Amino acid sequence: MRPADFDAFAAAARVLSSAPVAAAFATIAIGTAFGEHLVTSLIGGAGFSAMLAGLAAIGTGILLARLPIIEWRGLLPISVLLFLAWSALSIAWSATPLATWPAIGEQLAWAFVAIVIALTRDTIQIVRATGTAFRALLGASLALEVLSGVLIDTPLPFLGISGNLALGGPLEGVFGSRSALGIAALIGLVTFVVEWRTRSVRHGVTIGSIALAAGLILGTRSPSIALLAGTLGIATAVLYVFRQLRPELRRMWQFVLLAVLALVAVVGYFNRAEVFRLFGLGLEIEQRYALWQETMRRPAASELNGWGWTGGWVADAVPYRLIDASLGRVNDSALNAYLDVSLQLGLIGLVLFLLLGGLALVRTWFVATNRRSVVHVWAALIVVTLLASGAAESSLLTSGGWLLLVVCAVLGAGGLSWRHKLPER
Repeated sequence: MRPADFDAFAAAARVLSSAPVAAAFATIAIGTAFGEHLVTSLIGGAGFSAMLAGLAAIGTGILLARLPIIEWRGLLPISVLLFLAWSALSIAWSATPLATWPAIGEQLAWAFVAIVIALTRDTIQIVRATGTAFRALLGASLALEVLSGVLIDTPLPFLGISGNLALGGPLEGVFGSRSALGIAALIGLVTFVVEWRTRSVRHGVTIGSIALAAGLILGTRSPSIALLAGTLGIATAVLYVFRQLRPELRRMWQFVLLAVLALVAVVGYFNRAEVFRLFGLGLEIEQRYALWQETMRRPAASELNGWGWTGGWVADAVPYRLIDASLGRVNDSALNAYLDVSLQLGLIGLVLFLLLGGLALVRTWFVATNRRSVVHVWAALIVVTLLASGAAESSLLTSGGWLLLVVCAVLGAGGLSWRHKLPER
């Protein structure tokens, strides 16, 4: 190889290992992941896949350029690797192998992009990248809602915007549905508040961003999003109280909190009809509940394995076409991440996914309560938002939701992992 070639490689390595490239990569990756509906509406699924492949290629270059300075010990959660491995293995028994191959590829690619972000950016930098991406997405949502609902007073069906702004909602923005908009706005709200508390962005920008996110949450007019916002508010209040406790009291109350949460989950599950009625979810939950019931009636031949990973539903494949035919409508998912995992990956997959989410929550929560910097609160509240949203949506399993879950899992493992006790390399 000629000396000029070595110089070119060295120059490329310097560029890829630079902080501006890592910052731009994180922002573009998060924006692309959560902007999937907008991207596919404009350039199709093939275009979105090409963008993901490009991100994975650039991420590989960044990771290789920074390889000598990355400390891997404890940073890659075994729970994430186990879930990815089980999803990949499902190709062996998948009822739809032609759909499983690309779904596994997409899942692995987003997980890899998330790992690159978590390994090359610290928490405050990830918060800023997320804030920048969500300001753009939520700002575009408001602009298109104004265009559709006020200026031209016409729906934009190719974007899924019904043009109801003048009527007070519901709004869908660039996310395709009011639920997806509400979840994105809640994630944005958490991020903007953390930016404000850490003073990492100008005061006027953070106040405007918080107002934008809050306004879009109200514009969804969704009882399920209101319930999710209430859950997030309670989690924030509890986290604030725990951060004020003395260390010797904090540990005891952590276990008390876990016991209370387990009790509430059990009681809520067995009294779900009363809970739905209490929060005014009757009309919204009726169709979802019928979908959940039909989904649970379609177990695979082996309930331990499931039907094979597909991420979103494949309309013309078993068991999805049977469920759609029974309900008389086409569904993109089970509208419940945990049911979808159980359907596609069986009981083993569900246990591995619960392990992944549970460890991410526990680790990020302990880091948030034991470290004084406010920035550590971000990952814990994002995990709470994602896991709670999984009860009413399956977006947690694909693109943006999956990306942020893996990012937070890696951050939690970096702050609290048993492998830190192993000898350094």
